[in-house]
Parts: sequence; structure tokens; C-alpha cells
Amino acid sequence: MDKLLYGGHVDEFIKNKVYYKIFDGSFKQSSHIYSKKNKLGDSRVLESVENNRLTVVKYYDAENIVILQQVHGNEVIDADSDIETDPEADGAVTTKKNLVLTVQTADCVPILLSSEDAKVIGAAHCGWRGAKAGITNNLVKLMHEKGAKNIKAIICPSIQQYSYEVDQEFYDNFIKQRIENSKFFSSSLRTKHYMFDLPAYVELQLQEAGIKDITRMLEDTYTNPEKYPSYRRSCHTGELYNRTILSTIVIKG
Repeated sequence: MDKLLYGGHVDEFIKNKVYYKIFDGSFKQSSHIYSKKNKLGDSRVLESVENNRLTVVKYYDAENIVILQQVHGNEVIDADSDIETDPEADGAVTTKKNLVLTVQTADCVPILLSSEDAKVIGAAHCGWRGAKAGITNNLVKLMHEKGAKNIKAIICPSIQQYSYEVDQEFYDNFIKQRIENSKFFSSSLRTKHYMFDLPAYVELQLQEAGIKDITRMLEDTYTNPEKYPSYRRSCHTGELYNRTILSTIVIKG
């Protein structure tokens, strides 16, 4: 049975071996800007980005960190290979100890995975486009290719159904993919609009990939401005949108 948590997560994923942390607004040692995209001309911001990344590495007493240039796609990289700085992808897998895998989000669904023996970990950014294109399956497939068995997963904080209104075209797009997708939508107060349950959609994909041990966090990024940045909230309120949650996982033991 899936385990549901309202925040209060612990940092231990696999006892004494794999650890995770969600660097959200409650973590005051970071400005929560981790991407260098569109910031090459601002030396102060770039310095802040480097400091934020180093803070995460030091937090784990790790050696290195993988920051992806996320594009809402379904590509997953093998971080065991020599990779370019900030590779363009939305997921990563590694067997290396002390290499921190990360996912940047501000409403989308971050997922963190580990094999039961703690030898393979993975992380992915699941926006609706990437999720619909099969990024969860690609992540699990690569983990299996690297020897992972009995994979456990955590679905980290994201926008919840009661905050995620979509239009008729969005709804129709998902129904065309599979009629059963209708169960992820409920009626909205507005005509020809629906409330979409993206975390549940991602959870089903994990289940269909063979993962049985899934922990799903139910905190809503949209309605918790003190703790979580939210792209959708920024569109509605006009607040500055330049921060992300950083969901992280690392093999230590």
C-alpha cells in the first residue's frame, strides 16, 4: 500500500545508505536559484547559483552534483558517464556514491527513486508534457538496465488537484491518449474547465512500471507560498518567479 505523508519527511531513503532532502523555502541557507539558464550576463546571480549548488553538496558531504537543464521532455541521462555541465534532460540515473541527483520544480512533480539494495538511484522532473511522453517509464527502464531491483519511489511536493485548473483542450488531449485518464480530472467551477491530478497521474505511471513501494507527499506548492515557489501562483498574483524547489537524492553508504 502506498504511504501518504503530509510533509514531515525524513532524510533517510534506504537505511544508512541512501538519503534525500527537499530544499524548500524552510531552508534558509539558499536563495533557491540553481539554474544558470538565461543568467550568463549577471555575475551576481551566477555567483549565487554556484553558492547554492555548493551548499547542497556540502549538506550531504558529497563530491558533486547533477543539475539538469530541464525542458519538459522525456530524456533521462546516465550520470555515471562523463556528462557536460547542466545537460539538457529531465531525468538522471547513477550508481555513483556521493553524486547528488537533483530535480528543480515550481509546481511540476519531482520523483526520487532508489533500488532496495541502494546501488542505483534516479530522479526526474515530471511536468504534464514529460509525464505524458513517458519520462517515468524511461527512468525506471534505465535503472533496470543498471541492475536496479525492487525500486522504491517518493513523489515529492507539487501542485495538487484542487489548485490545478485546466481547459477543455488540455482535457481532450489526455482523453485521446487513453480514455481511462478521465479519472484524473474532476469538474471545475468554470464551464469547460477541469481540475487535473498530475501527482496521481505520475503515480499510476510508476505503478505501471512495476513499482509497488510509493510514498506520495500531499503538500500543495500553489497554496504554500512561504515554503514553495509556484509558477502557476506567480501567473495569478504577479509575484516574482525565479526560485525552485530542489528535490535531491544521493548514495552514501
